[in-house]
Amino acid sequence: MPKFERLKFDIDIVETLSEAQTAYDFFTASCDLFEDAIDVLIQNVFRKDDYAVKYAVEPLLSHDGPLAHLAVRIKLLYGLGLLTQSAYQDIETFIELKQFVESDNESDNESIEFISPLLMEKINSISAMAKMMPPNLYYDQAEESSHFIVQMKQDQNKQIIKSSLILVITEIIKELHKETSLS
Repeated sequence: MPKFERLKFDIDIVETLSEAQTAYDFFTASCDLFEDAIDVLIQNVFRKDDYAVKYAVEPLLSHDGPLAHLAVRIKLLYGLGLLTQSAYQDIETFIELKQFVESDNESDNESIEFISPLLMEKINSISAMAKMMPPNLYYDQAEESSHFIVQMKQDQNKQIIKSSLILVITEIIKELHKETSLS
């Protein structure tokens, strides 16, 4: 991919994810981006003009086929060696995060926050996040006297988490767009 196209591609990812106001919107958008990137990779690998491949593979990849779901597709790509173990596990974690925030979103009217301890526990299981999260992200709110300062620090931490996640997603998607011997 030429440098200009890579830059535009990165900007599109950042813009899409930055627009998400809630964790629910963010993880839904991230899984949609993974779906799109994986679909491009699968098309490069499987959807050739060869008549036999086209008619054998197309039904598997259709919306009601066995390879229609993101979780199944990443297993296939991992099994074929087109996805590293860490990227496979990280995408799996993003799928779990999406399901987690969906179930939380359905259970009450308030969406889960990026800085909630339950969500942070799951986010910290993303291997690429360990390399990006600053060590001083967590702090003791009890020592703060002003609600304004506490809110500012929470907003700052939310932005750090969101920005780190955007970088992780961008790197995983770049990995999915690398040329392979099968494409």
